[in-house]
Amino acid sequence: MELSKSLLSLDLQHFAEETKDQAEPPAAEPKNTDTPEPPKDEVKTIPYDRFKQVNDDLKAFKSTFEELGIDGVDSLKTLVEDYNAKKTAEEERKRSEMTELERLQKDLKAKEEAEKTLAQQLEEEKKAREREKIRNEFIKVATSNDIAYIDDAIALADLSAVKVEDGKVVGVEDVVKTLVDNKPFLVKKKAPKPIGQSSNGDAAGASEKTAEQLLKEAAERAKHSGRPEDKVAYAKLKRELSK
Repeated sequence: MELSKSLLSLDLQHFAEETKDQAEPPAAEPKNTDTPEPPKDEVKTIPYDRFKQVNDDLKAFKSTFEELGIDGVDSLKTLVEDYNAKKTAEEERKRSEMTELERLQKDLKAKEEAEKTLAQQLEEEKKAREREKIRNEFIKVATSNDIAYIDDAIALADLSAVKVEDGKVVGVEDVVKTLVDNKPFLVKKKAPKPIGQSSNGDAAGASEKTAEQLLKEAAERAKHSGRPEDKVAYAKLKRELSK
């Protein structure tokens, strides 16, 4: 009986010590100053519908490639390179054709300009021949009408109405007649024979006196009228008499 009490008291004391030990607060854990590790990436998943669509597309592409005779990536790469080469060649051909077209257009334009220039030259030569023919006809008709100053007559004549028709000059007679009527100083005048003068050596003096009178009259006419044609006639007469 005493032994049982002794054992009981020991057990109680043992449990009492354990309870006392458990009641004491645990020691504080040391702080960790290291940087916390970032959370690991979560594994991404593809929805089944999306996976199935991609898989079906790949199968369709594979079937199409097989129909086209494409065995794999290398064959596809070769096909693409061949296509690009043909495309580049076609672009070069079109560019070459465009350059050829531009060259032809340039040649055509140059030809048109040359033809236009030639036509202008032919027209100018035709007009020059007509002017020369009109001048020759004017000289012929003016000489037959005793016009002495041909160059002055041509300068004063209005030849705008004179034409060349079928190779013949038309209208010169009317122009010369108008000059004779309106510009009589252009017509050659016969020196009158002085009265009372002998036909011997004194005739030379009479002729000189008559020439002086004509020149004086022409000078007075040019001075009083102020017209260009009178001045031209005076200068022409003076030049002729000084020969």
